[in-house]
Amino acid sequence: MSQTMNPKPSMFSLISNNGTPGATTMKQVSGQGRFGTSNRPCSNCTCSPGLLSRQGRRSSVYLKRININRTNSLKASQSGGSSPGLSPRRRTGDSLYTIDSKCSTKEINTSLRLEKLRVEMKLHDIAIYVIPSADAHQSEYTSPPDQRRAFISGFGGSSGVAVVTRDVTCMNETPEGLSALATDGRYFIQAANELDFNWQLLKQGLPGEPSWEEWTVEHAVQMARDSGETIKIGVDPTLFTYSEIKTLESLVSQKNTDKVKIVPVRENLIDKIWSLFEEMPLRQFNEIVPLGLEYTGESTQSKMERLQLYFNKYGSSTLILSALDQIAWLLNLRGKDIDFNPLFYSYLIIEKDKLTLYSNSSSVSSDTLKTYLESINCQIKNYEDIWSDIRKLASELNSQGAKILLTKEASWKMVNCIIAKNFLEIDSPIAEMKEVKNEVELKNQKNAQMKDGMALIKYFAWLEDQLINKDEFVSEYEGGMKLLEFRSQLDNFKGPSFETISSTGSNAAIIHYTPKRETSTIINPNKIYLCDSGAQFLDGTTDTTRTLHFKSPSEEEIKNYTLVLKGHIALAKLVFPQGYTGYQVDSIARQFLWQHGLDYEHGTGHGVDSYGPVHSMGVGIGYRPQYNSTPLTPGHLISNEPGYYKPGEYGIRIENMFFVKKSNKTSLDGKQFLEFETVTTVPYCRRLIDVKMLSPEEKQYINNYHQKIWQLYESRLPKKSLEYNWLKKECKPL
Repeated sequence: MSQTMNPKPSMFSLISNNGTPGATTMKQVSGQGRFGTSNRPCSNCTCSPGLLSRQGRRSSVYLKRININRTNSLKASQSGGSSPGLSPRRRTGDSLYTIDSKCSTKEINTSLRLEKLRVEMKLHDIAIYVIPSADAHQSEYTSPPDQRRAFISGFGGSSGVAVVTRDVTCMNETPEGLSALATDGRYFIQAANELDFNWQLLKQGLPGEPSWEEWTVEHAVQMARDSGETIKIGVDPTLFTYSEIKTLESLVSQKNTDKVKIVPVRENLIDKIWSLFEEMPLRQFNEIVPLGLEYTGESTQSKMERLQLYFNKYGSSTLILSALDQIAWLLNLRGKDIDFNPLFYSYLIIEKDKLTLYSNSSSVSSDTLKTYLESINCQIKNYEDIWSDIRKLASELNSQGAKILLTKEASWKMVNCIIAKNFLEIDSPIAEMKEVKNEVELKNQKNAQMKDGMALIKYFAWLEDQLINKDEFVSEYEGGMKLLEFRSQLDNFKGPSFETISSTGSNAAIIHYTPKRETSTIINPNKIYLCDSGAQFLDGTTDTTRTLHFKSPSEEEIKNYTLVLKGHIALAKLVFPQGYTGYQVDSIARQFLWQHGLDYEHGTGHGVDSYGPVHSMGVGIGYRPQYNSTPLTPGHLISNEPGYYKPGEYGIRIENMFFVKKSNKTSLDGKQFLEFETVTTVPYCRRLIDVKMLSPEEKQYINNYHQKIWQLYESRLPKKSLEYNWLKKECKPL
């Protein structure tokens, strides 16, 4: 077991080793955080969201806001009155909130940490410094020591890039400059809430809004003109791919200037200042375990044989992998170094049929693992040895006239280790291979969905009973923890696949909102409730979103929910020619919203791994060009999740998972058609469906879907139990 500092107290980190919630998940010692620190925030607090989460603290500004809510609610209940939308009632937890939170993390003043960063930039002769979200493996989900962008900006979303400039003409002891945070539509509201006055928000993907690369280069060129000096854009070369650097260099070359340079900075400048403000989290290297054939459906030896076809295509048999999900899939190994993701820190060099895995020695100490690695001809070396070995290997291959194959996830540092640029950059064949699930994986996925559906049915039945029948208060966080409790009772459950999005009212409009123990809002039965959650089972990875209402939704909410549902159904029922991409079918899910001038700022679907990351980036459905590169292929496992979000009021999202399969329909010229098979087994919300807006085919689809769910669970639920009665009610024909 790792002796490093625990990550932030997410629902995942509260899972014990056997996969069940710890005894202290719902309560804490009064006045203390998880590490015995005071819950009282510092005056003018500048701690990062990560440290405050780990210590269970919040800022004085945010606490004042919450305390006002709490005081007003308490006065209302004591006087016999009520706050809007909530009647006075008994509270199950230790605090009372009645209005939606407008921020999900504390507001921090980043002035001092930006000042310290600019001092380091000056020492390194850097005018602009770029801080990405990713780690050295280009992971979407990162561990605490890699959350540098959150540290410097205060923005806690999973995607974004921070850019900090230093005015090279400023002679003050305290350097000045600009700072910008770029993120996509999933996080516009969250970023606006979390960024302080120092930051400009770059809304990526909106018309007329510059990309962070364009913003950076434009400012660098202007700084060079104003100062007459050479402007250096500094980056940590381990955190940026070679492709990203080429994009920046291309933008610079278009400006016809030799006064702007992109330079690698060996020492990460955020790491240098981190300890000035808080203890920097340590990296975790936990045990790695083999995943059996009953779950993978294919041996590593078989995968290696298929990989040889790609080697023949490119005329090289040496491939370097840095993406953690690809390494885990190829070797049939899993770990737990990153919350929610059964992955382990590593690199892999493939030379014909020889494998070399670079990982921490403590992660590969078990005899079982060593025996397994020997059976697949895999040598073990230390994690940091990868750099010297790449240099040595590149030199040997260069003398032989051979090239190294690098995937597009390869870092700039990795490329710089290869002499004479003796490499070929390719789309990862491993990423392509793992997206196509085999029969064993698809069978396991259906089993995982059946189990996860049971947990969600129990949770929604319990929640409705608490809010309506028992007139209890349940916070968003408590709701998520109750769902975790139900999941923890299931076979092969290993933890959530991401932090549960349990959101009421306006919080549901924050697409990736995450409730915190100390600040989450009471679930209001008079408002929309959105729950987006998933689980990691040995059988597979799940991701389901349901939008519910427990009383009387407005006409607008019913209409917009039904529009989202119609798009969701249209995509699920789609039959399309083989060769079509997710980019080409995305509008099917948006068409009904578009007819009413509505849309959503996120993709319609993402790939999902088998007991791996819930977001698999090799395939998806969306409007961005990246979704036009990979044709939808039988075996692709994808989410179907259109939505609509009204800022400050509510959010709607309906998400199922389905896989691509061959259709029995063919064209006159014999062209194959494809279709989807839905595997999620959770009913839609009847209260939010306007039957008059449905076509007969849509109505029949919903009734058939609900009948399938009822037949699946009727015999598995105790007769007349809470969940039995709830499911029977929800699955009645429309």
